[in-house]
Amino acid sequence: MIKLNREPEPQYMIDNKATWLGALKAAIANYGSYKKIPEKEKQKLISHYRNDSVRSALIKSSFGKCAFCECIPSEGGNFEIEHFKPKSIYPDLTFDWVNFLPACRKCNGSKDSHDTGAEPIINPYDIDPKYVFYFEDIVIKAVESPLKETADKTIEVCGLNTVRLWKPRAEILVSLRIFSRAIEEAIEELKNADTERKKVNRVKKLREAVETIETLTSSREKYSSFCRHFLENSEAYHKAKWLLENA
Repeated sequence: MIKLNREPEPQYMIDNKATWLGALKAAIANYGSYKKIPEKEKQKLISHYRNDSVRSALIKSSFGKCAFCECIPSEGGNFEIEHFKPKSIYPDLTFDWVNFLPACRKCNGSKDSHDTGAEPIINPYDIDPKYVFYFEDIVIKAVESPLKETADKTIEVCGLNTVRLWKPRAEILVSLRIFSRAIEEAIEELKNADTERKKVNRVKKLREAVETIETLTSSREKYSSFCRHFLENSEAYHKAKWLLENA
């Protein structure tokens, strides 16, 4: 999970949400509750937010990834517009722009109708996840902080420690280890350079190795928070950066 910034609310939402919410509230009053509205009628009343302008803005804000697990949604069961506070419990927020997140079907299904008002979880639009999560091997854990309980609940509710996420993290970890080895070898070759020409060429090789591994930490890359944590704790990477800065 990485920090996200909301895109401006689509004009389509601004122009129509009051009308849609008014119709939904009328149905709730008529039937006695949100849950008692007949499903077919309910879907007709709430479907307005499933719009291309809404979808596009959310996808852009999350770099095309699930806001929770960072998978590419098509790999996690397709993209869905998630209500952070479930509309079944908070119907007044059904068309609230700041209540929307882009999620894969797996995370959305796992979160389901969990009441984030009663038991909060991390919203990456509001809280920077790098301060509340860390990785131990391929397992995500909560940092010891005032938000630890919220972070632990997020991991549980969104299923962030399941095989579906351990597998891709494990595959990426292998790649990270390979790139790290390349950096270590480039450092060793640089140390043994006995001519200025060799030094220049080996600095170039080391820089290429570092730039290659850094591409995995781009916000646009899936599971980038996992990759960033690996590099932040990589002795070889930090040594290489120091050598390049002082070459």
